[in-house]
Amino acid sequence: MSRSPSSNAPPPISTWFEREQKRLFVIFSLALCFGIPASIDLSIEREYVLRTNHAGNYRSLRPATVAIVPGASVYKNAPSPVLKDRLDCAVELYKQGKVRKILLSGDNGSSYYNEVKPMLLYVLERKVNERDVFVDHAGFRTLDTLVRAKQIFQVKDAIFVSQKFHQPRAAFIAKKIGLEFQSYESDRRPYVSGPFSRVREFFARTLAWVDMNLANTAPKYLGNPYPIEGSGIKTWKGSVL
Repeated sequence: MSRSPSSNAPPPISTWFEREQKRLFVIFSLALCFGIPASIDLSIEREYVLRTNHAGNYRSLRPATVAIVPGASVYKNAPSPVLKDRLDCAVELYKQGKVRKILLSGDNGSSYYNEVKPMLLYVLERKVNERDVFVDHAGFRTLDTLVRAKQIFQVKDAIFVSQKFHQPRAAFIAKKIGLEFQSYESDRRPYVSGPFSRVREFFARTLAWVDMNLANTAPKYLGNPYPIEGSGIKTWKGSVL
């Protein structure tokens, strides 16, 4: 009479080996998905901290030609707290003589959403000379904002005005395109979006690394030059004109 195999017997070697292969594959996949972005994130952060002139006050920054303000959310045609703080810092730089021009760069890609009009009106209400305010309607991404600043507005040196979480990626892109860059960290309050913004930035830095090192990504739009040394009024079309 034959005996059935014991239920406590170890699984066949082939089954155990297949399970180990699957487990190792999962571990390797996770390492690729999170290990590489983590390495890029830390590298960009370290480069920013060690090699970029950055500050949370205007006094520690060298004079530059222009303050670049990237867009952020607007609510009922008014700047969000994140955007308002960026604009206030840019106006401060201007009035303290640290910059001679302000470049407002945001998303105006549809008739239903316009970041740059509220930005422009906010700055003009604070008595900045009209000729010194430039508007970039095609600042869809940080890459677009910085590349267009150099190629369209012919900017050579700038103070980038944004919150601290955003600055290392901007500094990385600026270095890649040869733009002399300083950072004004415009954190003036806690933000509801703070934790989400940092998580989003983790992956955005990897995308920026790919854009600059592998894909050679260009801005969505280029166009005719508007030198930053001239008058910015002609760049307002579509904002308040």
